[in-house]
Amino acid sequence: MFFTVNEAVFVVTLVCMLSGIVMGSLAFQAGLGVKRWTMIGLILGPVGYPLFNTHKRFAMRRAAGRGASTIQL
Repeated sequence: MFFTVNEAVFVVTLVCMLSGIVMGSLAFQAGLGVKRWTMIGLILGPVGYPLFNTHKRFAMRRAAGRGASTIQL
């Protein structure tokens, strides 16, 4: 199962576009910058997802304050 160069470029572009849409949606749900995370998803693809999770966790910790406890449902 080998791809030609054109097929490989198409698949990588499709994955990056899908990743941008998903990360934009997740950023909207988390209350983060939608344009920023959509562009990161478009450029980095799925590699940007761990960056997004880390940023979301730090933003939540910053909003809650030091020493606060949160309950996630």
